Amino acid sequence: MIRIFAILTPFLFIPLLASAQHQHDFAGLETPETMSAMRLIDRGDGSAPRWMTFADAMKLSEKSHAEGRCAGFMDITDFQDLDQEPMPMVEYFKLNLGDRPLKQQAYLSRAINELDSQQLFKTVSEMSAFKNRYYKSDLGVQAAIYISDRFKAIAKNRTDIEVNLFKHNWPQPSVVAVMKGQGPHANEIVILGGHEDSINQSAFGSNNMTAPGADDNASGTATVIEVFREIVESGFKPDRTLMFMTYAAEEVGLYGSQDIAKKFKEQGKTVVGVMQLDMTAFPGAGDQIVFMTDFTNPNLTQFAQKLVDSYVKVKWSTDKCGYACSDHASWTKAGYAAIMPFEATMKNDNKDIHTVRDVIQKLDFKFGLHFAKLGLAFLTELAKD
Repeated sequence: MIRIFAILTPFLFIPLLASAQHQHDFAGLETPETMSAMRLIDRGDGSAPRWMTFADAMKLSEKSHAEGRCAGFMDITDFQDLDQEPMPMVEYFKLNLGDRPLKQQAYLSRAINELDSQQLFKTVSEMSAFKNRYYKSDLGVQAAIYISDRFKAIAKNRTDIEVNLFKHNWPQPSVVAVMKGQGPHANEIVILGGHEDSINQSAFGSNNMTAPGADDNASGTATVIEVFREIVESGFKPDRTLMFMTYAAEEVGLYGSQDIAKKFKEQGKTVVGVMQLDMTAFPGAGDQIVFMTDFTNPNLTQFAQKLVDSYVKVKWSTDKCGYACSDHASWTKAGYAAIMPFEATMKNDNKDIHTVRDVIQKLDFKFGLHFAKLGLAFLTELAKD
């Protein structure tokens, strides 16, 4: 998750600690050229976007936080054409999703009980064992390959599944597992995703950073993999195509998901719904799921809330990030319907993310199962007519 102490933009991560006295921390993977590069920054306050250097944008971020408010900037340098008309939903989904009937009760009554908190623990343990998963580091690449190998091992007996590395213009790829739909709705897509990278805010861009990222976001990635495992092993065959994505480079400004969403829009792909899982195992606000209401689709959120009531059976509430806090914003900006269920309110979120203290010992995987149940219900209910 892009944290509130950063320039919270779709394309640029600027940590609050990056004042002049801290710029030595940038030695390693970020360069002086990065610091002096000109970027087009949208302040999100109605004023016209303006060009400034990366370093000047950092100073602007510091000033905003000194005033006690979230910076909320957007680096739109490479994506100035992405704000266009929303992608039309397919005819079937023009109805209010909040009123869409639930039809997978028989399947889900069995499958939900097969979700395993120990599997969540296993994946988070293995992912957080990487010293970091930074998007420019060799470890970040290795983490993506680890996820790809997990998908492939689970899907080895299914001929209707493909697992691919989605290459970007930086070392770490995103990972996309595709379960092909059957029949006339096969070209319609439902996505469950979460980001795979991690970052240490005090050593941004350093080869030597320690960033276990257990909650942010090994937990969300583990949930995506666990839902995938259950759908595969249960023999579920969707009408619509299901995609399971782990995005690269979220922590530096939603790079990976923005790149994917842009390509999907350019190709005219029909995505009927996207769920983002970013931090799913720290019950900061008690035993409940919190739905973010900004940068999300209200009808799809209402539908997901009904899924919680019907299948997860825990309390839910709503809150706002106040900025483009995770990859759901990439899909929303591209005109697709996206939602983000979260582990806590922003006031009670995990304060140890982006530090060496974001470790597995602080997580609760029985609580984390709530998100696996929701993700499973989301995919299977939208996958069938």
